[in-house]
Amino acid sequence: MKVLGLIVEYNPLHNGHIHHINESKKLVNPDITIAVMSGHFTQRGEPTCTTKWNRAAVALENGIDLVVELPYAYSNQAADLFAIGAVSILKHLFVTHLVFGSELGDIDALMRLADEMENPELLEQVRERLHTGLSLPAAYVQANPEFKGANNTLAIQYIRAIRELDANMIPLTIARHVAQYNDQLPIDDHITSATAIRKMIDGGTDYTAYVPTTVDDPYMHLQNWEHHYKFLRHKLLTTQPRLLRELHDMVEGIENRLIASAKVCSTFEEFLNSVSTKRYTRTRIQRICANVLTGMTKLFVANESIHRGEPAPYVRILGFNKQGAQYLKKIKKEIEVPIYSNFGKDVHAILKLEEIATAAYASVYEPTYATELMKKEYAEKPVMKE
Repeated sequence: MKVLGLIVEYNPLHNGHIHHINESKKLVNPDITIAVMSGHFTQRGEPTCTTKWNRAAVALENGIDLVVELPYAYSNQAADLFAIGAVSILKHLFVTHLVFGSELGDIDALMRLADEMENPELLEQVRERLHTGLSLPAAYVQANPEFKGANNTLAIQYIRAIRELDANMIPLTIARHVAQYNDQLPIDDHITSATAIRKMIDGGTDYTAYVPTTVDDPYMHLQNWEHHYKFLRHKLLTTQPRLLRELHDMVEGIENRLIASAKVCSTFEEFLNSVSTKRYTRTRIQRICANVLTGMTKLFVANESIHRGEPAPYVRILGFNKQGAQYLKKIKKEIEVPIYSNFGKDVHAILKLEEIATAAYASVYEPTYATELMKKEYAEKPVMKE
């Protein structure tokens, strides 16, 4: 049986994603397609433009059979831990083929680069460049330009995660089509990046040519860091620095820089520009800010062994169609970790953290809708599509 796995965020799902789904199916000819999808915060540390249940529903309407959640504890992480979390969930679900986008579009080249990351000479060059103040991704690119590209970075980490987890999974890649990962503006009349679409949403520009007709949420314009900045600013300016230092990824006194900038910056964009450096990229700062909102600590990450690359300890179902339901029934007795649809009090700590992440996410909404979302977190049944 061929089981296709995709690692996605669908923030929002757009025509480029549909191309990826269709081309992945052509490559594998799967019996079932499973997507592991970030919850309410993405790998770039951004709140998703619409809820995970809305995004799961749209995925099911556009070629996915089963949507499962990548927990916040793994989704709001650097590429290596993000990859471990996502690949481990797909391994739990017996995925046989993992297909991902990349700038290179060449699986042999990506596998060679995954090998290269273990090369002592390259690692020494990377260390030297880190001492100059570069971020880790930038240090790798300077040491070997073939590492350039956000999707290449993730692709290499997916390959490494498959190896580290000893997953019986074949990696395959598809070249990015038309738009690049972080294009700020549309360069095509049908396909553009999720980044460009989010900018169009924020600016009130018509984005409907770039997404399926099913992508529709009247609250989408609220979910960005500008709307969350007042809550972030409040937390930074009313929390003792020693407590901020306990948060995951908060190192080298960066909390003092965050506090100083929060005191004088009126917008999140101004704040982000003030805090970011060569070493602390905008993406890393956003992930730190998400941890300020959710309170994910170094101790939590250590206690759950996330920093050691431990696999995700459960599978949480967000949605399925008839084929997805049949597949879950088929593997139910074979899967070695708990499967959750909704949950009560006695669940894993990583799953309980989702309540906090959703509470932070919901804070920008009016109280009635925010309360509805927070209740959904533990009571909502998976989305079901025919």
